[in-house]
Amino acid sequence: MNWWKENKLQRRIYVCAAALTAAAFGWYALTRAGSLAGLVAAGLSCLLFALCLLRGVDHALCFFTAEPLPSPDARLGRRSLRRDKRHPWERIVLFMLITRLFLFAVGYAFHAAGGVYEGGIWDTLRACWLKSDSPSYLGIAENWYVTEGDPRFHIVFFPLYPICIRALNFLTGNSFVSAMLVSSFCAIAAAILMYELAALDYEREAALRAVKFLFLTPAAFFFAAPMTESLFLLCSLLCVYLVRKKHYLWGCLFGALAAFTRSVGVLLLAFVFVEWLYGLLRARRMGTLPAEKNTRIRQGICMLLVPLGLAAYVAINYAVTGDPLKFMQYQREHWSQGFGLFFETAAYQTEYALSTAAEGNLRQLFGLWLPNLAYSFGALGLMAAAAKRLRPSYTAYFLAYFVIAIGATWLLSAPRYLAACFPLALALAALADTRRKDALATFLSLAGLVAYLAMYVNGYPVY
Repeated sequence: MNWWKENKLQRRIYVCAAALTAAAFGWYALTRAGSLAGLVAAGLSCLLFALCLLRGVDHALCFFTAEPLPSPDARLGRRSLRRDKRHPWERIVLFMLITRLFLFAVGYAFHAAGGVYEGGIWDTLRACWLKSDSPSYLGIAENWYVTEGDPRFHIVFFPLYPICIRALNFLTGNSFVSAMLVSSFCAIAAAILMYELAALDYEREAALRAVKFLFLTPAAFFFAAPMTESLFLLCSLLCVYLVRKKHYLWGCLFGALAAFTRSVGVLLLAFVFVEWLYGLLRARRMGTLPAEKNTRIRQGICMLLVPLGLAAYVAINYAVTGDPLKFMQYQREHWSQGFGLFFETAAYQTEYALSTAAEGNLRQLFGLWLPNLAYSFGALGLMAAAAKRLRPSYTAYFLAYFVIAIGATWLLSAPRYLAACFPLALALAALADTRRKDALATFLSLAGLVAYLAMYVNGYPVY
């Protein structure tokens, strides 16, 4: 009770957040006609999001006013500080190569067990992995954006990944091979960056756990598929790592590339802004702000680079179709896709899950709705539990990412989208801090990965 009376700022933030959450959910409940199960799911989603927000804000207020934590290196001896111990890149690369081979072998085996023979190993690999949005990216790589026929809808897909495929085609002569190589190379580089980023705040074993969980969670096989996830993750981690190291110009340029890969890349602005604000407040507290004023201004200007990736994509829309927002029109008309409320997504996905279960449509239930719901609720629960163990800028990025990515009006790809949201791996690594917890989390992640991959390669509605 004394804490509640003494911390007026926290109290006001809590009251405002609770009021806004209650108002949003109340408006939704009163204006929407739906089932009780959907309403309960929406309420639970709203509650978990509010809990994550409140815990994140509470931690941020403490974090911004406390002295910086010492580097994890400060507790290491001379032997542990050797490059091969402190930066075990060879170990990480070996882990990634083994997991790539594991995914390809397991996917091939499950596809073959389905009774479909494609005529050879190479044709079977194509049949396993060339699914969902992959053919569209390969089509863009080979023909760019067009305005006629079904390929005209390819304009809704962002261009950096197809550009990388086309560039590698000069060496391979095969778009599928190029796409798989781009995804694999980017995944390996992202794994190294994930370790280096985590090692800025955590000890070596925790940083390695973050890499493990990033690439062993159920939807992590998308990092091996010919899709944008690996490239987007790499650009995002480059942005975050470079900004953490105070290289704002380069960091924000990679943020722009992330936004040129996927629309949610522009949300890296949330991370960059919170980091910039933290540096500004710390300089003010230490009395160094007058001397650092020009540096802080330049860093603030660099933030404006991040949206340029999205702006470049909009410009391509205009150049190809004459309409800078043509992608939004196609998303709305062809896929019934638009901006919505994340807790409304929880409601309609719950209702579809119940209806498909009642119909006995197990392929759609287990391939589509249950994984989407499990990832959405699991991500909120995980971040709410770990918010006080993460850097506030990471929590801010996750919250912005979740609102936009999960708020789609016809969401089918929550696991794939959330797999590329790096704070989730850090949260799981922070929570699995004992041998028993780590073993349990690893087993469940790996089992989910194998099961979800089996459904993907055998044609379940996994997007």
